[in-house]
Amino acid sequence: MNPSLLVSFAVAVSVVMLVFFVARSWGHYRARFTSDARVSLEDMFLFIDPQRLFFINVGVVLVLPALVLLLTGAVPLAVLAAVGIFVLPRMAYGYLKRRREAKLIEQMPDALNMLAGSLRSGASLAIAMDLVATETPPPFSQELSLVLREQKLGVSLEDAFESFAKRVNLEDVNLLVSAITISKDVGGNLSEVLERLASTLRAKAAMEGKIRALTSQGKLQGIVVGLLPVFLGFVLFQMEPEAMAPLFSTYYGWAVMAVVAVLLIMGGVFIKKIVTIDV
Repeated sequence: MNPSLLVSFAVAVSVVMLVFFVARSWGHYRARFTSDARVSLEDMFLFIDPQRLFFINVGVVLVLPALVLLLTGAVPLAVLAAVGIFVLPRMAYGYLKRRREAKLIEQMPDALNMLAGSLRSGASLAIAMDLVATETPPPFSQELSLVLREQKLGVSLEDAFESFAKRVNLEDVNLLVSAITISKDVGGNLSEVLERLASTLRAKAAMEGKIRALTSQGKLQGIVVGLLPVFLGFVLFQMEPEAMAPLFSTYYGWAVMAVVAVLLIMGGVFIKKIVTIDV
């Protein structure tokens, strides 16, 4: 048999398998991206089309690395840009989620005092919750309004609050749900319980603020140590471009950059573990 024919057949089979693999991976990635984006955005009450976000993300992934490669000619920087674009949506979601959770925790003491005051004035729990949902800004008002809507649809109050706790997954919210659930089951003065819980949450927030102030220096040192090699590399590249060129154009230079990146990431992780203190 003609060897060239065998080679052509092998190449054709390889191309078909590659196309099949890429198409399957593309479909899996698209389904996972849109599913995760839909759930993540709905949890934060952001109603954006996940399909549009997916195509924007893919467009940036294709354009930005090519632009970096065209401007710098450095393959590692282009690969780093592509990886960064893949990681960026999750990082952005994590940042938005943490900011929303911090705002929710900050609003809880005042909202609980308002809820306790309404109960003391003789209002029922549902009416008091509706008042708090109206007077409190987002995100606490959004979550409380969703609890009320679920209750109007036939879901029990305990189950609606349990859904609230699972949705945000915060210790402070778990304490609130436990207090309301226990009070509904065994009775008791719910307004007094809510006032004590609000006082406890304020004390906890004050303690966390002191810890953040004490550990802020360590965090700043970690940021400086992490950015210093990048800054020095940029300065040296501007001063001696010929001497620094092998770092971006040879395999040995790429290996050195990979080792430096791994060490910087490990150092950042260690510093974060040191300065992170749970209250």
